[in-house]
Amino acid sequence: MKSAFSLLELIFVLVLLALIGSYAIPKYMNTKQAAVVTTVKRDIATITSSLQSYFLLHGEIDDINDALTLGNNNWQIDNKTITYKSSGQDCITIRVNEQEQELELNINETLDTICEKLSNAGIKDTKTALY
Repeated sequence: MKSAFSLLELIFVLVLLALIGSYAIPKYMNTKQAAVVTTVKRDIATITSSLQSYFLLHGEIDDINDALTLGNNNWQIDNKTITYKSSGQDCITIRVNEQEQELELNINETLDTICEKLSNAGIKDTKTALY
């Protein structure tokens, strides 16, 4: 007589694996999104302090690329604007307004869950002095 698992035992194991997966997968996704939110918040703080330091040293910002370098593929720098893309669209935009000597941060919190979580984490439309 061969020893093997019965169909009932196999179904029981599959149900247990499905239950474990239904709990673990959402937790994993939330952990990944929380890490992205934390990273973007840190990037915004770094961008702000770098641009403020550069402005204090040079009195102007002609091109943001002179003041900082971002290695993340989600951030795009265009002269006096830095944009964070989520789902291929603009989630956060940081602009240098030298006339007012300030940084303008705008967030599109309705774009997707990452942008919504950034907004819930305290990232709001703000204006920060460059000096």
